[in-house]
Amino acid sequence: MDNVGVRTWRAARAITQSGPLALAASALGWAAPAAASEPEVGVSAELPGPAPFSMRTAEQPHIKIEIIASGLAHVYSLAFLPGGDALIVERGARLRLLRQAAGAKPHLVPEPIENVPDYSKTAHVDPNDVLGLQDVKPDPDFAANHVIYFTYNRPVGFDAAAKRITAATVVARATLDGMRLTGIKDLLVGEAHVEVGASRLMIGKGGQLFVAVCGLNKGDAEAAQRLDNIYGKVLRIGLDGSVPLDNPFVYAKGARPEIWTYGHRDVQGLAIEPRSGRLIASEHGPQGGDEINDLLPGHNYGWPNSTFGTDYDGSRLPSAPVVPGTEAPIMIWSPGIAPSGSVFYTGKAMPGWRNNLFVASARRGEINGTGGLVRVVFNDRLEEVREEFLLADLHQRFKDVRQGPDGLIYAVTDEDQAAVLRIGPAANPVGNLRSRNSE
Repeated sequence: MDNVGVRTWRAARAITQSGPLALAASALGWAAPAAASEPEVGVSAELPGPAPFSMRTAEQPHIKIEIIASGLAHVYSLAFLPGGDALIVERGARLRLLRQAAGAKPHLVPEPIENVPDYSKTAHVDPNDVLGLQDVKPDPDFAANHVIYFTYNRPVGFDAAAKRITAATVVARATLDGMRLTGIKDLLVGEAHVEVGASRLMIGKGGQLFVAVCGLNKGDAEAAQRLDNIYGKVLRIGLDGSVPLDNPFVYAKGARPEIWTYGHRDVQGLAIEPRSGRLIASEHGPQGGDEINDLLPGHNYGWPNSTFGTDYDGSRLPSAPVVPGTEAPIMIWSPGIAPSGSVFYTGKAMPGWRNNLFVASARRGEINGTGGLVRVVFNDRLEEVREEFLLADLHQRFKDVRQGPDGLIYAVTDEDQAAVLRIGPAANPVGNLRSRNSE
């Protein structure tokens, strides 16, 4: 996660004084730290007028952007269910249901889904503590079994030396029974550490679950290079939590057998390239050096020994862009774009974008209010041909992007007043992005 994302999300949550972790923090005389010292630079996240908006783009000439749900907070993930409903994760807090998200009249159910792991009353003794719900995906056979998979960060204890909560990233499954989860079962549990972060899910074509888990970039960055933990890794497990016997480290002594790839800093997007079936990751660098990686089983992606980025004060990191024995990214962004959720577009509604990769961007070049969607065109060898930055004039932090069952594109924003946007073809030619209500 980019720095401003951690601060904005966690600083907004008041530190409560209930529970054993709060008592431990109080006993140590620990309080929430002051705001970060580095200045934030940017523009307001206020939308440029009422929606819908329309704009002209390079290869899909005219598009319309609608806001189909609002009144949300810091959305992290969107997942469509059969029939056109969608699940929405308000990160670290709630799981919401958007009825008929792909229909003419979407409706956000006011009450959150019940029985989701909730740590909102746990004392966050550091604004960088990332607890609670992260990502969600429905089972391929959801229409029959109503099973969903989700990741969350579960508090475990308190590290007195670091003065931080320890937590573990967990992959779980449950049944969505109306508006509540039942039969919750942990499929995979990570090691307890300070500074656990983001995670993403992707169900592969073979019915196996890929899990991207953020590295421990301040507490223990080298954990990404070790095989005895899940952090800084992409994992692969069966939908029942079993370990596939052809995983690359199943028989490696001391290794977590779930590991598929390692040496990652912070993978926040997973997508399957439709022509080749290859698994592609969008990944945060430090400052700059954000990456797209082609995930090859057993390969090392270099972090923290390899990066194209710099430290947050602009100084060089003691790392080479690519060191021997590691896999180079297939493309980078520098300045960075704070990449997150990603998807390859395969719909028919916007043929100019077919097989293009869309990546949600929270901000560009460390400037707040400059996020959008990045559209990347690859050739058949997964080499970048061109790219286009879309929706920057909305001044939003974008966090996930999905293709709907209607062949349109849906994106979510990571704001105090977050929204779900629907992007589709527009009938009338327009110039720059503007509100259609103002025409």
